[in-house]
Amino acid sequence: MCTLLTNQTSSLALPAPKSNLSQPIRDVDLVVTIGGDGTLLQASHFMDNSIPILGINSDPTKAEEVEEHSEDFDATRSTGHLCAATIKNFEQMLDDILENRAVPSEVARMSINVNSKQLSIFPLNDVLIAHPCPATVSRFSFRIWREGDQCSPLLNSRSSGLRVSTAAGSTAAMLSAGGFPMPILSRDLQYLVREPISPGANSSVHGVVKSNESMEIKWFSEEGLIYIDGSHVVFSIQFGDMIELSPKAPSLNVFLPSHFLS
Repeated sequence: MCTLLTNQTSSLALPAPKSNLSQPIRDVDLVVTIGGDGTLLQASHFMDNSIPILGINSDPTKAEEVEEHSEDFDATRSTGHLCAATIKNFEQMLDDILENRAVPSEVARMSINVNSKQLSIFPLNDVLIAHPCPATVSRFSFRIWREGDQCSPLLNSRSSGLRVSTAAGSTAAMLSAGGFPMPILSRDLQYLVREPISPGANSSVHGVVKSNESMEIKWFSEEGLIYIDGSHVVFSIQFGDMIELSPKAPSLNVFLPSHFLS
């Protein structure tokens, strides 16, 4: 049995638009998302690691359109970074899956605890922790822990917030902000303090949380938000809250594009 999930802007009429998801996806053999990375990301929030997922990029960028309209507007479309199929190769991809010629990869996700309570959603891409107003300074401190022992000094930050990504998310906003791409199957996390005030020579504003480590963040602004995999899933935090980010989360079985596997 297969569950289809589609972006509502798609021209295809399928039974499960992504905005209607509210319960965990169970009792199926394969989840197929039709849209872009955002559709796949949202589906991942309702899945454990027992069901594989295949993303179909329904609106890929066409080089000829980008060139034709380059003087008027940006004609790039869905990146589809995690989507292994398009309309051109979906039938072949599905045959490969059914015949066991294609195997899903275990892609790491992130665990979030707020005041020692674990959130039910495991980010596949990244989280952004920041004040609700982008013009307001975010105040927080953080340190890295390994097996109960502190392994980095406490860093106090006044900035535009903190972004933390998985390997899958390291080529998205993290890369645009000055981070680096990570191997897709890495279980490490990458963090970057956004626009730190007077960062000086402190290299701790950008670094890696290893697979056996966790990051502890204490929030010191009156308000705050945790954005998960974009802007659609948001959790509120307040002064004094403690947030723990860890690579110790259930992975997601994803059929990845061929260039990741070569």
